[in-house]
Amino acid sequence: MRHNIIYLMTAILPLCGCTDWLMVQPRGVEVPSGIEHYEGLLYGTELVTIREVFPYMCFENTCDREGYENMFTLAGESACNAYLWKDDIFRRDEECTEWNFPASSMYTVNVVVNGVMQAEDGTDEEKLAVLSEARMVRAYMHFLMAQFFGKPYDPATASQDLCVPIITTASTTETDFPRRTVEDVYGFILKEMEESVGNLPDRVHHHKRVFRTAGYAMLGKVYWMMGRYEDALEPFGKAIETLRSTSADGIFLDYNSMVSDGRITYPTDDRLNPEQIYNIESMYLLYHAMYPTYYGSTLIYIKPEAMQRYYTDTDDLRLTFISGMESGVSPYGGTFDMNEKYHFGINRIVTNIGITSPDLYLMYAECLARTGHESDAVALLEELRSRRLPSGQAAVPAESSSGDALVKFSLEERMRENLGYGLSWFDMRRLWNDPLFQDMKQMYVHTDGEQEYTLSEQRLVMRIPPAILAWHPDYTDNE
Repeated sequence: MRHNIIYLMTAILPLCGCTDWLMVQPRGVEVPSGIEHYEGLLYGTELVTIREVFPYMCFENTCDREGYENMFTLAGESACNAYLWKDDIFRRDEECTEWNFPASSMYTVNVVVNGVMQAEDGTDEEKLAVLSEARMVRAYMHFLMAQFFGKPYDPATASQDLCVPIITTASTTETDFPRRTVEDVYGFILKEMEESVGNLPDRVHHHKRVFRTAGYAMLGKVYWMMGRYEDALEPFGKAIETLRSTSADGIFLDYNSMVSDGRITYPTDDRLNPEQIYNIESMYLLYHAMYPTYYGSTLIYIKPEAMQRYYTDTDDLRLTFISGMESGVSPYGGTFDMNEKYHFGINRIVTNIGITSPDLYLMYAECLARTGHESDAVALLEELRSRRLPSGQAAVPAESSSGDALVKFSLEERMRENLGYGLSWFDMRRLWNDPLFQDMKQMYVHTDGEQEYTLSEQRLVMRIPPAILAWHPDYTDNE
């Protein structure tokens, strides 16, 4: 009950108003004093976000003219601009969630980082655990922000490429936050995480809190995004080791027990409600929701090339989360129709961009495949697939079980697992120059029903929102 009260209080605070470019609480908010107050700040709803536009930029989306016009009316001009990968997405009078939400979250966690060790109560060990968790969250917020406003990590140019500011103070008046380089930002992120992860608790009772498993997964994810696959092995390995030892409720939802005749029966436990992304697969809950929903609408469809990936396994149970636009029923168990308009089910419009167990397994499997640990990669893939395909169908095909083919299969499995969740944006950035995946760029084409638009390397990076540039005219905007 104590945590529910703290959660409610921190949910209300961000609604009090915002006063500057960081979009943070105004001066006058009560300063926390006890460790419970600092701990309670980590439940704040400012750490959960909605209405981002980046999922519209993912390659699997397509639409016709009617859908594009509906998108403009219902989702807004910024969503359309993002979908078409335009240079300028936001107007000056618009907020940009991709910038504002991490920045406002940094305010909250900086209150914790800068004050918890002086809390009036609690042991040094308890204070250090809360401090470490706040530093992990702060680092992850910088990491997310960098995926939109900094270039993909390239060791050859990282010391020159501009990224995002590094924010370590909780102030509504300080505005001296210059843009730092990609090298600076990733160096900060890694230092924060490496110094903190060992002090996290083994397990916490709430999915919005960072425990040790999620912390190691976060650290591995940063190395993975940097293309440092060998360095990612150790934190990913520790994440899975602690996950297996502490997850009494299991690691994955088992679609075999949830799906019957193409229909989904969700677990009755509220914690497992997939529409809230609050289930046993959520290791660190950080959700986004696309608005308006795809369900029952004619906004965005799934590209046929993306749908085809499911039909390498005839009975892939993940097909039950997709519907045919015309028929309104799941294509599970049927045949693929290139002329059908398939769309995402309701569960695919809300997703966790924090840390989940399937994503941990798939990132780790790719790293293992890239570094010569092929049998371990196959074992991880099959452990996940056994919860996604019927019994006897989970095996990785022999022709995809080694070498570059296994690396590619790992990514294909990520695409099948994450279709419609907006997560392919991270892969599009990460793999832009990867020689194994140059053929993917053939799919980086969107249409408004009249013209086609192709993603350029420049637009792997969003321009700084006009509202932010108004506060910081000294910022050099992205090209």
